[in-house]
Amino acid sequence: MPEFPSSQRVLAALDRRAARWVRARHGARGADVVEDHIVLHSTVGYRLDTWICRPADPGPDPLPAVVLCPGIDDDARVFAPGGSAPITAEEVARLGYVVLRFDPAGRGSSWGEEDFGGPEHQDDVACAVALLAGRPDVDADRIGLVAISLGVSMAVGAAARAGAPVAWILDWEGPSDREIITAGGTILTPADGHSLDDELYWRPREAVRHVGALRCGYLRLQAAQDHAQPGEVRHAMRMIRAAGDGALPWLQINDHPRDHVPVRANWLPSGTLAANRAISRKLHLLRAKRKTT
Repeated sequence: MPEFPSSQRVLAALDRRAARWVRARHGARGADVVEDHIVLHSTVGYRLDTWICRPADPGPDPLPAVVLCPGIDDDARVFAPGGSAPITAEEVARLGYVVLRFDPAGRGSSWGEEDFGGPEHQDDVACAVALLAGRPDVDADRIGLVAISLGVSMAVGAAARAGAPVAWILDWEGPSDREIITAGGTILTPADGHSLDDELYWRPREAVRHVGALRCGYLRLQAAQDHAQPGEVRHAMRMIRAAGDGALPWLQINDHPRDHVPVRANWLPSGTLAANRAISRKLHLLRAKRKTT
């Protein structure tokens, strides 16, 4: 993987620290939320540890809901206060959502083997959506997925391959295919023992292959400086173009008009705080979006 120069790494660390401080102060002024631990079982029977965060005073009507899909090898802790994700479950709950964060199979305290966003993790997400849809405090037609980085593989796969009935997917800087995931074969962590020619392994994990089959809305957020691979924005354009070739109800990249696939995108500002604000702003707008029937 291309590395940030040392000066950029220092600036990135300072940005994350400042963002945590600002977000903590903002959260202290927000609405109260509560969180419950729930054990879920996947289709094959793996125990999956999940946490559901929700407004403490939700009102009488069912709320929209979100499943948070973590990146390359992260578990639910990445969305806890102080976690490294650009948004936490508590922050999303304060926007008026019922929020589920979970340990995918093979991570945290969940059973199973690490699947790096493959079919098992896609089933995990689909089971999480089904759990939310069955809750009386959730509007089953307003469930969305927030995918952080490589979480896009499990999110898009859950909706396009496993049939999870979601209203939309928000994809934050997710790598589109094996070339981007491995930085041209230089990153081996998600592909140990699998060459780039291993179609059986890679095909289900390449979100760009499946995004066009979605029957829900798709929103891509991408900064000019990618959080994982500096200067890499090809994956964003590959995803939005593949979505544009499909029959999705709607699609969008950053703040471009809905259903417009630009030749050159206007990128978002870089940094953790900017990402947090962009995701929060879009989630506020997505609260009313319903599943297409």
